Amino acid sequence: MLLNKHNVKKEYTMRKNKYFSQFKEEKKKYDKLSNLRLMVFGGIILGGVFIYYNYSILGAGIILCSIISFIYLVLQHEEVKKKKEMSYALMNVNQKSLDRINGKWKKSTNKGELYVDVNHQYSYDLDVFGHASLYQWISEAFTYTGKHFLKNVLINPVKKIEEIRKRQSSILELADNLDWRQNFLASGSFIKNENKSPESLIKWAEKITRLFEKTWVRVGIKMMSTVTVLSILFTFLIHVYFIYLAFGMLFINAILFLLELKYYSNVFEVAIKNKNTISVYKDLLNKIENESFKSEYINEIKSNLLDSKKNSTSKQIKKLSIIVEMMSLKYSNVFYLIINLFFLWDYHCIVALEKWKRKSGKNIRKWVEGIGKFEELLSFSNIPYENSKWAIPKFVEKKHTFLAKEMGHPLLHPEERICNNLSINGFGNILLITGSNMSGKSTLLRTVGINLVLAYSGAPVCAKDFTCSVMDVYTSMRVNDNLEKKISSFYAELLKIKTIVEAANKDNSILFLLDEIFRGTNTKDRHLGAKAVLKKLGQIGAIGLVSTHDLELGELEEDKEINVKNYHFTEKYINEKIIFDYKLYPGISKTTNAIYLMKMVGISDF
Repeated sequence: MLLNKHNVKKEYTMRKNKYFSQFKEEKKKYDKLSNLRLMVFGGIILGGVFIYYNYSILGAGIILCSIISFIYLVLQHEEVKKKKEMSYALMNVNQKSLDRINGKWKKSTNKGELYVDVNHQYSYDLDVFGHASLYQWISEAFTYTGKHFLKNVLINPVKKIEEIRKRQSSILELADNLDWRQNFLASGSFIKNENKSPESLIKWAEKITRLFEKTWVRVGIKMMSTVTVLSILFTFLIHVYFIYLAFGMLFINAILFLLELKYYSNVFEVAIKNKNTISVYKDLLNKIENESFKSEYINEIKSNLLDSKKNSTSKQIKKLSIIVEMMSLKYSNVFYLIINLFFLWDYHCIVALEKWKRKSGKNIRKWVEGIGKFEELLSFSNIPYENSKWAIPKFVEKKHTFLAKEMGHPLLHPEERICNNLSINGFGNILLITGSNMSGKSTLLRTVGINLVLAYSGAPVCAKDFTCSVMDVYTSMRVNDNLEKKISSFYAELLKIKTIVEAANKDNSILFLLDEIFRGTNTKDRHLGAKAVLKKLGQIGAIGLVSTHDLELGELEEDKEINVKNYHFTEKYINEKIIFDYKLYPGISKTTNAIYLMKMVGISDF
């Protein structure tokens, strides 16, 4: 059940404290088992001492009991270690959630800085990526693929209303399933090299070595290792002459080992490098498989994880995880060389791996993508859980519709957020926003844009009520010159606006956001140029908002050839302080504050 803001904070705090207590308890057990292991190892040494002093039976008994106890303690130690690490991970998941609702989310290192694109139609202007961005606020993605899926949804909005509605249902269902959601995120936090593409792992899994498909090769490897072991046993149990056979087999095995090093070492290297990733995938796929979901979109993702024979996904990747554990002996066991000479261990691993590849290797790409899609949905699912009063957007087939009540900027802390009503409804409808410096014009434009990005992703928006049609969002807000390309800021803005006009000519389902239009030129040219651009966009049918300091542009409201409405922000001066209310009012601004602001910074000769 979705909770109000106060109860959400209380829930996160309670969970954080609970998992911290669990962590401390598991740590005590972990330390206790470490000491017991040391004591049991001492028992093995003690047994050796008894044997040395001819108390062989007693010594052997102590050693046997100590070895059995040691193995048991090792297994228990590993189990407690997993519980300890999981408790700590769950504690961190809740701490991150508390940081988000307490306004401390900007310290997150998952900012999506690699995805910043100054040439994208809106992401750079709307702070979708980078520090203090939408991505940093919502991202719960922990794999390379999950991060890319989240990035793609934010920059390539879903355009079919039915698909958006399916996503809405999925996000709301996940939001309401807090236990499963947090356990999934905690398990995913164990992944390493999260910024590394899984493509090498996928190609490794898909590539089949045909040699090991041959029956005679598989049977031959089993026979070679069997004969080697038997010849050594027969040397001691039957006759010493078997030693010649044993040496011969060990010599052949050594040659095979050298050939394996030459031709198949890369197979082992890729496996070991991705051992952690495969282990995390195993846990995540198991969680997905064992959970029942209602929403159609999630079940589509879940069903796509299965192969054509509907085999259990978690069982398939569990087998791979076991094989990789076996392969890891190559790098973690001091007796590795002896094991290989006696048993041809590496070849048995390769045979097992190739058998797995033939059956399941082609599925790993689907598994990676399925996990990534869950990460992307989970990133949005925090929004309705932590903001239960936000609106679920309603979509209409009618073009050129944007209606919002009490809409605010989602990235602003609730105590700082000021909400406004806004209506841009009808063919070519344009709102001209005037107002003083720092009064809220740019923030309003970003508020419209970023809420639309959320709406098209299937997430709730920061508003009491929100209705819109599906539109392409285009912006021209942060415009800079480019010395290398010899482009001035004014010309750069012209190029952006040219792109918007061209897009509107192709499909007039465009919502544009133009901030301080043509600020880089003189007043006369700015006035004439802005008037021409707005007329052009209005006549095409695009809708949008335009902010400007040019109060003369307000005259466009009287122009019968274009549908422009004037709105403005204002300020008050109290005790020589400037006070903004950030509320939107009809009409043209009647105040300016540039002179006052210059006086504030010490430029006072007026």
